Parts: sequence; C-alpha cells; structure tokens
Amino acid sequence: MDGVKLVVMMSGGLVQDIYSNVSAEVLIVDSDVEGCEEVKRIRQWDFKKNIPSEETFEAFDATPWTPFIEPAATEHYFREMEKESETEETQKGEPQNQDRKEAEHME
Repeated sequence: MDGVKLVVMMSGGLVQDIYSNVSAEVLIVDSDVEGCEEVKRIRQWDFKKNIPSEETFEAFDATPWTPFIEPAATEHYFREMEKESETEETQKGEPQNQDRKEAEHME
C-alpha cells in the first residue's frame, strides 16, 4: 500500500520517536491524563455528522510531532511486523496457544 506510513516508537506508554516515509505532522491525542499537569479539555468529533461535537474530554496538552523522515527504517519496521515472528514463548520452546490447548487437553 502506497501513501504515508508512520512508525510510532513507544516505551512505558510514552511516545519516544516517530518515523515516516514522507513529510508529515502527527498529533497524539492521549486521554490517559491521570497525574498529568498539562491537561486541556477538547471537543469530541462527531463522525456521523462530520462536525465537532458538544461533548468534551480531557487530553494531555501535546504539540504536534514532526516525524524523522526515514523511509528505509519505516519500511523495515512495517516488514518486520508483517512477517511471522517468534514470540518469547516459541524461542523458549513453549507451545503456541493451539499447541498449548492440545497439550492441556491430553493431560
């Protein structure tokens, strides 16, 4: 699929970096504001009417991000997530979910 691709790198629930294949702006709207001091109340978007709603919610007061333009890295992460990968369990020799169910059934 052609178009804008964004890779949002997160750790501990926080955005660390954003990579893109082209120039873009990204706004992260985070409504998990517990313990945050920089909070603002914003209006919801009514997707049925395609207009701002009168309903509001609290969100962390963030500024837009300008991603690092890294087409090769962006494509790399997309390819990595698309392919079959080993989980920690399969790396340790643990059975996958279906295999685990069958093993438990046989016990």
